[in-house]
Amino acid sequence: MRPWLAALFLALGALAATQGQVAPDFRLRDLSGKVYTLASFRGKPVVITFWASWCPICRAEFPKLHALAQEYKVPFVVISREPRDTEQVVREYMKSYPAFLPLVALPGGDNPPAVANRYRVLGQPWTFVLDREGRVVNLYAGKVEVESLRDDLALAGYE
Repeated sequence: MRPWLAALFLALGALAATQGQVAPDFRLRDLSGKVYTLASFRGKPVVITFWASWCPICRAEFPKLHALAQEYKVPFVVISREPRDTEQVVREYMKSYPAFLPLVALPGGDNPPAVANRYRVLGQPWTFVLDREGRVVNLYAGKVEVESLRDDLALAGYE
């Protein structure tokens, strides 16, 4: 990786929700209408990935991340930060990833870009691993390796 690109990712990561911090709350719904907040996941580790349907890195890493979600059976929340990713776009995209929990806008609640802003996400994909209390164990701006997520889930209390 080029040194300037590494410096940029470090600077961007410094702006995001940080390790040890309780992740920002949200109020979104899944594609069936069930409402979720961060508290919905308390008591178990959770992975939250901010993505976009047009993102080439997301397209490349989603199959590996989906396999991990199937294996570990932890909540693997995916939230598109792209305003043009309508509910229909998300629904079509997620047909290939049934182990993911896609969250979309909730009338009277949040919308995905607002949640991404609350997490101070500046690009996609950005992935957050949270422990059982909702604290950030680790975050990744850009591509994430499955082995790194395995390590983070162990630190987050995965059993």
